[in-house]
Amino acid sequence: MKQRLLTFFFIMLVTCCNLKAQETEGFVLRGRVVEEGTEAPIANVTLTLEQNNQSVTTDEAGRFYFQNLQRGEDRLLLKSAQIQSKEIIVKIDGDTDLGDIVVVGLEANRELNNALVGMISEELVEDDFESAVQGVSPTLILSNDPYLSLAAFQLFPFRFRVRGYDNTRQRTYINGVLFNDQQRGVFNFAAIGALNDVTRSGTVINNNLTGDFSFGALGGAENINMRAANYARGGKVTASYTNRGAYYARLMATYATGLLDNGWAFAGSVGSRYADEGALPGTSYRNLSYFFAAEKQWNNGEHSLSLATFGSPVVRGMQGGTFQEIADLVDDNLYSPNWGYQNGQMRNSRMVDAFDPTAILSHIWRIDESTNLTTGLGFHYARYGNSALNWFNAADPRPDYYRYIPSYHSNSPDDLALYTALWEARDPAVTQVDWDAMYRANMLNVFYGNGRASYMQQERRSDLYETSLNSTLNKQWSNNSKLTAGIGARHTRSHQFNTVKDLLGASYVLDVDRFAENDFRGNEDIIQNDLQNPNRQVVEGDRFEYDYDTYINSANLWLVNEHTGSLLDFYYGTRLTYTGFQRNGYMQNGRFPTESLGRGRKHDFVDYSFKAGMVYKINGRHFFSVNSNYMTEAPLPNDAYISPRFRDAAVAGLESGKVFASDLNYNYSSIKLAARVSLFQTNFYDQVERSTYFDDVQRTFINHALTDVNTVHRGAEIGFVYNINSSWAINAMGTWAENYYSSNPMGTIDAENGLFSNVQEMVYMKNYYVGGVPQTAGVFGVRYFHNYWFFNVFVNGFDRTYVQLAPIRRLQSNVAGLNPNDENDWLAYQQLTTQERFAGGYTLDLSVSKILYLRNRNALNFQLMANNILNNTNLRTGGFEQGRLGRFTSTTTWDFPPRYFYAQGANVFLNMSYRF
Repeated sequence: MKQRLLTFFFIMLVTCCNLKAQETEGFVLRGRVVEEGTEAPIANVTLTLEQNNQSVTTDEAGRFYFQNLQRGEDRLLLKSAQIQSKEIIVKIDGDTDLGDIVVVGLEANRELNNALVGMISEELVEDDFESAVQGVSPTLILSNDPYLSLAAFQLFPFRFRVRGYDNTRQRTYINGVLFNDQQRGVFNFAAIGALNDVTRSGTVINNNLTGDFSFGALGGAENINMRAANYARGGKVTASYTNRGAYYARLMATYATGLLDNGWAFAGSVGSRYADEGALPGTSYRNLSYFFAAEKQWNNGEHSLSLATFGSPVVRGMQGGTFQEIADLVDDNLYSPNWGYQNGQMRNSRMVDAFDPTAILSHIWRIDESTNLTTGLGFHYARYGNSALNWFNAADPRPDYYRYIPSYHSNSPDDLALYTALWEARDPAVTQVDWDAMYRANMLNVFYGNGRASYMQQERRSDLYETSLNSTLNKQWSNNSKLTAGIGARHTRSHQFNTVKDLLGASYVLDVDRFAENDFRGNEDIIQNDLQNPNRQVVEGDRFEYDYDTYINSANLWLVNEHTGSLLDFYYGTRLTYTGFQRNGYMQNGRFPTESLGRGRKHDFVDYSFKAGMVYKINGRHFFSVNSNYMTEAPLPNDAYISPRFRDAAVAGLESGKVFASDLNYNYSSIKLAARVSLFQTNFYDQVERSTYFDDVQRTFINHALTDVNTVHRGAEIGFVYNINSSWAINAMGTWAENYYSSNPMGTIDAENGLFSNVQEMVYMKNYYVGGVPQTAGVFGVRYFHNYWFFNVFVNGFDRTYVQLAPIRRLQSNVAGLNPNDENDWLAYQQLTTQERFAGGYTLDLSVSKILYLRNRNALNFQLMANNILNNTNLRTGGFEQGRLGRFTSTTTWDFPPRYFYAQGANVFLNMSYRF
C-alpha cells in the first residue's frame, strides 16, 4: 500500500513540475460554431487547422480556441456527426476571433439518433440470470467518431457492445456530477426516459482518452449538459409513434427562456410514454417524466449557479426469453412466458416499477480566460421494484417450467405426444400464466384451510440513496500545456428487500424459507427468515425473506496533463481512489444466525490508475496515435458477497481487480473523408463475478461466486464517412474481435437453504468466449441530403455471438463419473461443456427526414425510421445457459436448454416536432 501511495504522489510531483512548460510564441484563433436556422451552439465539433497541425473540439457553448499558431493562411475543417462538413480559409496575422461560424446541422438525423437515447430493451430477469440490457448511450450518439456514432444506433438491436465491454465500463455525468450507481456500477437510462430534448447535448470522451470533466473510462464517458442557459430560447412539442419494444406513443413538450438580460435562464420539459399493450404481447408501459432547470450568471459570466431536477417514473411489463423448443411449438420466437389472462384481461407477472428523482446543484467559476473551476453536488434516489411469482408447496405456475416441456417426457411416448399437442394448440391455460387457477388455489386455502398463500406475487426492491460531489479544474498553463484535475466523493445507501405485492386472494404468507422448510421440517430455527419474528404472517406491503443495506463510500483525486506541439501531442495522468463498503442486515436468518443481522465486516480498497498517450501528426490530415492505461479497481459490492440476501460473507480473497488496456490508431481527416483504423487489446485480471440459479437436486437457490476471473478483449475497428459531394455520403464501420476467458477461476458455491456453504472448486472456463455480444459486426450506409431532406439506407450485419456461460456446468465434479467411451456419457459431456455459437444475420434499415424552416426561426420536423424492413424474425441476439443440470445416466440424457432472445421483426419509429 505504501509503495502505491509513494508512486502516486511521485507521479503527481513530476506532473506538477512539468505544468509550466516553456511557452512558444504564436497567435490565437477563437470562435463559435452555431446551427443555421436556430443559431444554437453545437458541441463536439472537431476543427482542424491543416498547416498548423492542430485539432480542437467545441465545448458545450460551441466555442473553440486554438493557440500557438503560425502566421499565414490556413485551411480550417469542421467535422462532426451532427453537422454537414465545412471547410473555410482563414488568414492568421495576429490573434483572431472568427465570431459565429454557421453550419448546416443535421437536425433530422440527430432527432432520430437522440430518440434512441434512454430506450431500454426490456430487462430479462430469470431465476438464474439477471441482466439489465441498456439501450443506446449518449456517449456514442454525441461522438464525432465515425465508428462509434454508427455502432450506437445501428447495432443496438443486436446487443452490440464496443470492444465487448459491459455497461459498467461507461461513465455518465450530468452537469459534471457522476451518476453511475455504486452498487452495480451502471447508469440507469430509464431515469432520463422521455426527456430526449433536454439530454441531447454535452461532451464526450471516446474510449479511454482525456476530457475536460473526467479522468475517463474504458468504455468512454459523457457529460450531459442540463444547465438552463445551455438551451436556446424557444419551445418544442414532439409526438412519436413506434411499434418497437414496450410502448407505442410518446409526447414531449419543452420550453427554455435562454439567457435573459438579468443573467437568469429557465428551462422545463415534460414527457410521457404509453402503451396499454405494447408491440410484444403482454407488455405495457406507463411513464410521465419531468425536468426543470434554473441558472443564474453574474459578473459577466464569471460565475454561474444552476439547479436542475428531473425524474421519469415508469411502470412497465417485461418481455422474457424462453426455450427454442417452446418458440418452435408456438411458432413465435418472441414468445414470452411472463404473462397470462385474468378474467379475460392480459396480466404480466414481471412488472418493473421504477422512479429516479434527481437534483443537481452546479457552480462554474471562470477564474480567468484560461482557468475554470466546475463544482457539482448531486442528490439521487432510485426506487426499483421488479415483481415475480412465488409459490409454496404448490405446482410451479410458470408455463415453460421444464416439466411442462414435451422433450422432458422423451422417455414416455404418450406424455410426449400429450404435451406436444397441448403446446401446439396454443391454449392460453397451457402456454401462458394461469392467473385464475392460482386465485382458485388460494381461495380454497381461505375457505377450507388457514388462508396461507399457495401462490403470490412478490416485488424485489433495490433502492438507492446517493449523494455525489465532483469538482474539476481546467487550467491552460501555456500555449501548449493544459492541466485538468478533479476530486470526487460519494455516499450510497443501497437498500435491498423483498415485499408482498399481491396475495392473489390469500390471507397471508408465512415468512419461512420454502426450501429449508422441505429439508428441515420440524426445526423451527433453521426455517425462519427472521429469528427475531418467528413464523411471522406477512400481508401485502410487508417485507419478508430478506432486508439489508449496503453502505458504500468512495473518494478520488485525479489529474491529467496535456501537451500540444507542432508534430507531437501527448498526455499523461493518474488517479487515486478509495472505496469502502459494508453490509447491514435487518433480519436474523435461521440458516446463518451469526452472519445475517447487524453490521458486517467493512471492506476497504485503495486503487490507482495511470494513463498516457500521444498523437504523431504527419500533416494536417494524417495522424497516428497510441493510448495505454493501467489501473486497479475495487470489486462492485453487487458481486463481492456470496449470498448477500442472507449473510455477510464475502468471496474468499476479495481484492481489487486489474486492467491493462492499449490501442493503436490511424486517423485521416479531410473535407471528403474522415476515417479511423484501430487495433486494441484489453486484459482484465482478478475480476469477480456472481450468478444465482436453482438447484433441483438440492432444492434451493445456489449462489456461485467466481474469483480470479481473467479475460482478454482484443480486435480491430474501422470506421469512415466519405462525402461524395454536398448531397451524397457513404458511412461504414466494421469490427472483428476476440473476447475470451484466459483463466480457470476459482468458484465458491453457497446454498441459500443452509445445506452447504463456501464449497470451493475450480471452474474450467479458459478459452471460452465471453457470451452475449457479437464479436464481428459491420454497417454500410448511404446518406442523401438536399434542401433539408434526409434519406438514409443502412445494411447492418453481425456474427460470432456465443451463449453466456453458466459456470456450474464447467466443474470437473460434474463429469467425474462419466465414461468417455460410452455414447450417452459422451453426449452428456458435450451438452455440459460445449459453448453454443449463434448464426449471424443482417438487417436493412431505411429512414427519411425533413426540416421545414418557417418564419421567426420556427421549424417543423418530420422523421420516419423503418428497421429490419425485410422482417427477419430469426435473428438470435443473445441467450444464456441455465445453471440447472439435467439427468445424465447410462441410458438417457436430458439437459436444461438455454434461454434465447431474438430481435424484433419489422418495426418503425415515427417522430414529428414543432419548434417555436
